[in-house]
Amino acid sequence: MGDQIFLSIDEARSAFYRWSDGRLAQVAIERRGEESPVGAVILGRVVKVEPSLNAAFVEIGLARPGLLPLKKQGRNPGEGDAVIVQVRREAREDKGVRLTTSLRTKMDAEAVAWGKQPPAVLVPAPTLWQQALESLAPEQVESITCDRRVDVAVIDDWCRRHHPALVGRAAFLAQRDWVPSPGDIAEAVAEALDETVPLPGGGQLLIEPVRTLTAIDVNSAGAVAERGMERTALAVNLAAAREIPRQLALRNIGGTIVIDFIDLENRNKREQVLAALREAVGIDPAIEWVGNMSRLGLVELSRRRTGPTLADMWRGGDA
Repeated sequence: MGDQIFLSIDEARSAFYRWSDGRLAQVAIERRGEESPVGAVILGRVVKVEPSLNAAFVEIGLARPGLLPLKKQGRNPGEGDAVIVQVRREAREDKGVRLTTSLRTKMDAEAVAWGKQPPAVLVPAPTLWQQALESLAPEQVESITCDRRVDVAVIDDWCRRHHPALVGRAAFLAQRDWVPSPGDIAEAVAEALDETVPLPGGGQLLIEPVRTLTAIDVNSAGAVAERGMERTALAVNLAAAREIPRQLALRNIGGTIVIDFIDLENRNKREQVLAALREAVGIDPAIEWVGNMSRLGLVELSRRRTGPTLADMWRGGDA
């Protein structure tokens, strides 16, 4: 059985929920006026070239110029030049968006840009629900449920152009008839916002995002140690290794993540936990790298930032 997608779209915001194996797996909420620019194709103008960064700052109509890494070979744009770019990464803290001249969108960009003055949007950014649907394989999706009849045609039209295998899977169903219900979804989100995550068998995760990284502590909590501390620690660590990638994807946590597993004296058992983690991260293409485990049980991994975190999107309830 594939995943159930629930879409709620109105004048104020669009909300995407993915339910998988009886659990909430993904949330994407976007409010009007706060849309992500990622994916937009823009005719911009270079306002500054910074040799020390081997990059150019490009005015694209946002609050601050975007950063365009320059090529090591070939001709690069100079100050004042018009350039067609695509937004590749969100702005972060005091940094502007990251840009690229290698367009993922299939189009005759120069023809579309003809006669326009920079900055000018040539192709608008896809919405969060469009990005979420596009990232899913057809076999993952069992159904797409909308709470407005008008949205069924909109979604089918988008699927026809961007994800043909999903055409015909969208259908209308009033929210009062959703299974899971909006209340179930809100409850699942509330659990996902809790820093403590219970594990099967009594262990737990403690997820603590800080300014420069996210720390995840694995502890045995109420796990029963009848079979000995080492075997109990292994069981809790294995459960944690399977759950952590799901939590990172659900919470949409990106950047550097450091996991502190329970100490294991046996090297083979440490390798068993690491192998379980590396297998589990296969559910999330945003995870780019998983390091080795230290003797103290520390593992570092990197997850690509893909928009706002669940905490930033939710803001007190939106189902």
